[in-house]
Amino acid sequence: MFYNRYRLFYDYRLNKPNGNFELKITPEQLIYQHTDAIVKVFPIFNQLPHRFKINYCKRILKFLNQYHFISKDNALVNSAVKISIAASYIKLTLGYNQFLINAFDKIIIYPTAKYFHHLDETHTGHFNPKLKVIMFALDEFQHDISHNTDGKDIALHEFSHALCFEMLKSTATHPNATSFKKNFQLIKNWFNNSNNKTRLIQTNLIRSYAYTNLLELISVLIELFFEKEVEFKSLFPDLYQYVGKMIQHPKAKSI
Repeated sequence: MFYNRYRLFYDYRLNKPNGNFELKITPEQLIYQHTDAIVKVFPIFNQLPHRFKINYCKRILKFLNQYHFISKDNALVNSAVKISIAASYIKLTLGYNQFLINAFDKIIIYPTAKYFHHLDETHTGHFNPKLKVIMFALDEFQHDISHNTDGKDIALHEFSHALCFEMLKSTATHPNATSFKKNFQLIKNWFNNSNNKTRLIQTNLIRSYAYTNLLELISVLIELFFEKEVEFKSLFPDLYQYVGKMIQHPKAKSI
């Protein structure tokens, strides 16, 4: 990030593409051949004007060109799975012009929850910033996109962790980092108000895991923003707006 006399500039450079998506298709072909895979994670896709569908699919293909998928333990990671995962990320970052980030470069897919000896933990999803890896359990991902109103989505959750890591760094140069940090702080302030926290707990709107720490709370709130929009917006309109503005989502009012 640097200044000249008139404007603020962001020197954000995306790492070299590392994708291994085998299909060579256009956005138009993606629409006609793989709409089902997109609709699973973005149900309103079929309602969009065609030009918006094209833009969404262009972003999916750029994602697939950028990130490397790795199957572990014989997980069935076919083109439809890759497209659905990409569509989940694009849904999250729809408000960004620079929607790809450097916080991860690999997506590892296991067939089910995985026990990691070095962590002594079992995960259905995990983000490791040191290794630049996001991990999903395929059965959990498929379950979550099939139940898209339960407030739980492992892909959105782990991608949100990666987004936080990218945007909250003191050296962040992403064009949306300043706005992200501002609204992240507003969420933190809101949550530090004991009355707000009590009301949130009493509604049972979010699962208890969200209260593990602030970063887990943010990821769960982002899941709610997409999966329980009406209830979230009705009960906590200010918090809903902070989350929406943090990710610059079109449904949130402009800052």
